Amino acid sequence: MMKTIPNLLQSELDMIHAQFRTVSTDHLSELSEDILQWKSDGLITEKFFQQNYGDFRFQPPAEIPDARSIIIIAIPQKSIPLIFQYKGKHYDTLIPPTYVYASIRATCQEMLRKVLKKTNHSVALAPLPLKLLAVRSGLGRYGRNNICYVDGMGSFVRLQGFYTDYEFDADSWQEKEMMKQCTECSLCRQACPMKCIPDDRVLIHADHCLTYLNENEGDFPKGLNPKAHHAIVGCMRCQQVCPQNKSVVHLKERPIVFSEEETTMILQKTPRDKISPSLSKKLLDLNLDEYYVLLSRNLSVLMK
Repeated sequence: MMKTIPNLLQSELDMIHAQFRTVSTDHLSELSEDILQWKSDGLITEKFFQQNYGDFRFQPPAEIPDARSIIIIAIPQKSIPLIFQYKGKHYDTLIPPTYVYASIRATCQEMLRKVLKKTNHSVALAPLPLKLLAVRSGLGRYGRNNICYVDGMGSFVRLQGFYTDYEFDADSWQEKEMMKQCTECSLCRQACPMKCIPDDRVLIHADHCLTYLNENEGDFPKGLNPKAHHAIVGCMRCQQVCPQNKSVVHLKERPIVFSEEETTMILQKTPRDKISPSLSKKLLDLNLDEYYVLLSRNLSVLMK
């Protein structure tokens, strides 16, 4: 029996233990309206909107103007331990899941191209709000912490979205849902160092979240407990205590070690064009290069 395009695609994605859903591009306006409504209702600030949603484009890309479907993929991802050597000591921290994306994105895109070229169809990256898209497609559900959870992966998942001019029969668009398990649980809210997870809405106060602070320049709040710092970017506190992550929270990649020379370069804010080739490669491989201007500050508080 000849396999269908969805079956061929799932066979490819099975090799990286990924799941996917497809929705029609007819829903792009609804996706945009969801976010605009959050801003209109005052649930997100104008500054946060511009920083986090301003680059999204809710129309097919120029290379596939007649795109008919959006493919949203969930790939399990582990956290990555980092070890920084400095003045004879070792400092342990981590990169949360989802931050390392370049190789995963390239792998997914190549898999899609391999399958869709059989019917002479194309694929292109979709610069869309992937967490919202995953929940809208039924691939995932929101947790109380406003993070996307996928069955079998918890929140330790990297999401990737792509446009294609192939029209999938399945359009899994649905209403947004929060996990039922969250209704009687408040562990994430209790664990949040910034107390930004409310009990009266799904959207957190994201501009107060430690993840947001870790990803933007400026001083940390004076009242913040120093022990709250644990990741070189982002924050894992709410995910670490979540019962839905019980099977994945301890999964880690092999540690990446930064030598004393490399750590010193980071702490001294050495210009990017002056850092060593070894440090440059590590930053690029870990997709930390885009956060380079923040690493000195973030690492300094972790070492205190």
